[in-house]
Amino acid sequence: MALVAVWSLWHVHSAVAEPMEVATDPTDPAVRPSIDQKDRQTSPAKDDTHGASAADTSAPATGNIEGVVIYEADRKRPWRYRRYYIADRKKGYLAEAVVALTGSKIKRNAPKPPASAKWVVDQENFRFVPEISAIRVGDTVTFTNSDPETHNVNASSGLDRFNINIGRGQEHAQSFRHSGGIRRPVRLGCVFHSGMRCWIFVFAHPYYQITKADGRFCIEDVPPGKYELAMAHPAGDLRWNQKVNVIAGQTVRVEIRVSPDDKQ
Repeated sequence: MALVAVWSLWHVHSAVAEPMEVATDPTDPAVRPSIDQKDRQTSPAKDDTHGASAADTSAPATGNIEGVVIYEADRKRPWRYRRYYIADRKKGYLAEAVVALTGSKIKRNAPKPPASAKWVVDQENFRFVPEISAIRVGDTVTFTNSDPETHNVNASSGLDRFNINIGRGQEHAQSFRHSGGIRRPVRLGCVFHSGMRCWIFVFAHPYYQITKADGRFCIEDVPPGKYELAMAHPAGDLRWNQKVNVIAGQTVRVEIRVSPDDKQ
């Protein structure tokens, strides 16, 4: 009987001294659910093994600006390029309009680009495709030629100037190292075909976008503050600007309406 009692006490002591293991590795999917890269930048994951982190109570550090660009036509002052950039004449959604924040403040606070991006502008059917581009300082644009004729790419304005000929099937890579912002785009043409034209906007920050066929744009992850939002459509010489106040965790919604009165 004494032996049985001793064995029972030893068995109980062993069970208490050796608890079950619990996985605490924060990288284990069973402990922490996976999140995408965007969430990592704005909402750091909570550490399940040490309780809630400070990120649980803090607001997002940036805000967004989204909206639409609409062209209001005037029959007395027709815009000859309207057919190229407005798919729905009744709604007037303006495509290929450049929308961007301007000012020295936005340049100073702009994050450094992760790497230089590469873009392509083709010459097809005697047109530059796309006709309007927006890139960041240090990006490279490769000009190609899909036409049977020899073309020329001539940068006659802006801070990066060059003049090269491109035969059929050939290409030329050009790096843009100077920022002209929304007010000084690089204007391109072809000396052999005067009707060809192209504009490249070069920015020193990432807060810009080109509208699609529906006229919409969305500029994300903007630091809180007061800025000037500007719009330019070089093909129609259209310009617009307005002050905006970006608040962390909120989205500023803007409807940009332009007409022949905004031609400059």
